[in-house]
Amino acid sequence: MSDANDSSDIDWNQESERVCAILEAIASRYPDDSDESRALIDAALAHRVVHQHRHLRKAYLQLKNAYKGELSDAMIAKLRARGIDPDALEESI
Repeated sequence: MSDANDSSDIDWNQESERVCAILEAIASRYPDDSDESRALIDAALAHRVVHQHRHLRKAYLQLKNAYKGELSDAMIAKLRARGIDPDALEESI
């Protein structure tokens, strides 16, 4: 199960840092309390959340593949206890 957005020739950590740095640099051109500054900072935060979700989904798929595609009810319960919703990760695949 490969994700078209998960290209091996892209370092997603570096790319995320690059994008966030650009957004934060643009935001710094505006007063801190301006709508523009807040919108750009929100965009950087949203980008980071999407980046983290991408990595969580990748780790989930690796875990699932290690168990031959099926996680036990106990494993699913452990993931949920840690705040990870396997159903939401399945839906995003």
